Amino acid sequence: MRHALHVLAAALLCACQSWRPVESFDGWTLYAHEDVQADPKPWGDAYEPAHEVVESLFGPFERGVRVHVLQEDAPTPLGDSAVQMVPGIGAARVRAWHTRGDGLFTPPSGVYAGTPDAGTAAHELVHARLAEIDPHLPLWFEEGLACVVGDGILHQGKWIVDGYSCWPVHELRNERLDDDELRKLLRVRAERDTDARDNVLVHFIGWAIVFDLFRMEGGLRYHEWRARYKDGIELREARERLNRSISPDIEAAWLQRLQHADPRVRLAASKGVWKLQSRDALEALVDRLELEQDPEVKASLAVNALSAAGETRSGRDLARRMWRQVSPALRTLELSDPAETKALRDLYRSFRWNADISTRQALEGLKRFWSE
Repeated sequence: MRHALHVLAAALLCACQSWRPVESFDGWTLYAHEDVQADPKPWGDAYEPAHEVVESLFGPFERGVRVHVLQEDAPTPLGDSAVQMVPGIGAARVRAWHTRGDGLFTPPSGVYAGTPDAGTAAHELVHARLAEIDPHLPLWFEEGLACVVGDGILHQGKWIVDGYSCWPVHELRNERLDDDELRKLLRVRAERDTDARDNVLVHFIGWAIVFDLFRMEGGLRYHEWRARYKDGIELREARERLNRSISPDIEAAWLQRLQHADPRVRLAASKGVWKLQSRDALEALVDRLELEQDPEVKASLAVNALSAAGETRSGRDLARRMWRQVSPALRTLELSDPAETKALRDLYRSFRWNADISTRQALEGLKRFWSE
């Protein structure tokens, strides 16, 4: 997240010399504190495909990127905990961030992350690349690009960009930003600090505007958009694009992607659908579950259907349909990753009486399919 880093700087300034290189990859290096054990394999599995896709969209990095493995108790840009309450919005989890510091009076430049995740990696590497290209962009534009590129699915070692970040839709519908607040958020520049609430809202509106561009113009056209929006965007255009991205029509069209012929598209489209918090989303997931044959897609549909059922009133009939599909999927599916297969079984066990594992614990092993 793009936010003032004074909290992090205070914690890391004295320790800035203690970062040690763990392993070098093509174009980036993994660092960790001297007292932190970082296994380079999961980090490489996450950041290699993310690095590749960011370079394919924005051009090669000018210099190697530093990726820093955080300690579990490290402070974040929002405070001393990874989860912070944002005024008027609710809980926000800081998974990672990018800073442009020089390491003298600020933390060394690079990405700071607590866990290896390809979507988070793609998001933060967009910030790292744009800092090289143009460090003075509107913040909504930079965050919007990062959100679109960071939304997708890791499939067979490749990051598949999907673009439809379901997570801001429900929040944006509830916020109903008036023109004055929207205008203020659109004026924030990438190099300026923001408070926690404005930072989160800029993520939301940035995604909505850039996703509308992405959808209507058939792909990500950074250089064209940069020339068009470097000096800002008119309020009327921003409002129109925002409203289109959160409209029921777009939601319905996107749920149709669950029927796409390409399993990679179905897999990417299913991830995070639970965040729409709607009965239509749950019904679309269950409808596809009844037909799906691809094990990975079926696992993602099952996890998202289960999560969606916990976020909306589904009704007895739909809930029964959901369980008739989800239960055997959790019990019988075999995935290429044995750890994910075990997590499916654990998720099934977590719903049984006297279970020795929590649903949250099981879902952590399946976060590739639902976490955003």
